Amino acid sequence: MSNKKQKINVRELTANQFTNVKDIKGNFLYSKDGYLFSYLRVYPYNLDLLAKDERRIRTQNLSLSFEGDRKDFDYCAFPRELDLDDYKNFLKQKYQEELSNYGKRRILAIMIQEAAKLSTSGENYEHHHYLKIWSMLEKNINDTKKEILTRLDEFKQRYSSVGVDTDILNETDIFKLCNLYTNSQQVSFMTSVDNPIYTPIPMLKDY
Repeated sequence: MSNKKQKINVRELTANQFTNVKDIKGNFLYSKDGYLFSYLRVYPYNLDLLAKDERRIRTQNLSLSFEGDRKDFDYCAFPRELDLDDYKNFLKQKYQEELSNYGKRRILAIMIQEAAKLSTSGENYEHHHYLKIWSMLEKNINDTKKEILTRLDEFKQRYSSVGVDTDILNETDIFKLCNLYTNSQQVSFMTSVDNPIYTPIPMLKDY
């Protein structure tokens, strides 16, 4: 009976209670349990475009840059739905422009059909990758913020040195990141123990 009650209570949590968010300002998320979080987005990079030796060198250099880092951080990947409307409109425009070239019109027609199929299949998403940095809030909050931003800059330099673009999330981006957990179709309602891939944005894993 107690387990049944506990499950009901968990299901009745609001999105804000589940994500443990107290406030979001600037580049920081304030959690209810006294932590300050900040996030670095790591953009995709196609290693297959590099020669084998160049790929090995860049991979080794990035790995070595983390060797002396013993501070806490977390690497996260979250699915985000793609907006294909602009792409479909572009294909339709190209199709209408190709009045005389039957071959191109045929290829564009196939691409339009595939885009429409992808939009309704539930598979039109990509994974966004982030580094999560956090620190316990101290009395001097400005020092804590400075420490976190300095650490994020270090990560940016590491990835930049091997040609990978990154961005420190601003207030709007952090809001969007947290909104992933108000959409039950994108993220299942599981704890980090049950599903270690999708740890709630401002929560720490239990190791």
